Amino acid sequence: MDDVEEQLLGLKSEALEATGRHDGEFYDRYLSDDAVAITPYGVFGRQAIIAQMSSPASAFASTGTDDVRAFVLSDASGVVTYRAHYPSGDMMVTTAYRLEDDGWKGVVYQQTPLPANPT
Repeated sequence: MDDVEEQLLGLKSEALEATGRHDGEFYDRYLSDDAVAITPYGVFGRQAIIAQMSSPASAFASTGTDDVRAFVLSDASGVVTYRAHYPSGDMMVTTAYRLEDDGWKGVVYQQTPLPANPT
């Protein structure tokens, strides 16, 4: 695994831990200024994401993840995708990252609900 993949996987791990702690301050540092989250509940900008991540009732908090993978797109971009488990069912989740002057930032977060019994 190359260094960029390791950095992206480490950052996603930190983000998942911060979600569990309701750590909005982490997300204030983690997100790009133009960050967007696309979910079954709607499309949210940076400030709404931070507010949601600060809440103990956050709809983003999963009960676990697996099949985590990182893909390097360029020296300054990459994605991490994984299966997230929620009480309402599993979702495939993807986060796109961009390397900015002060480090890697989450730019686009997207959730796709999975069918209960895939064929």
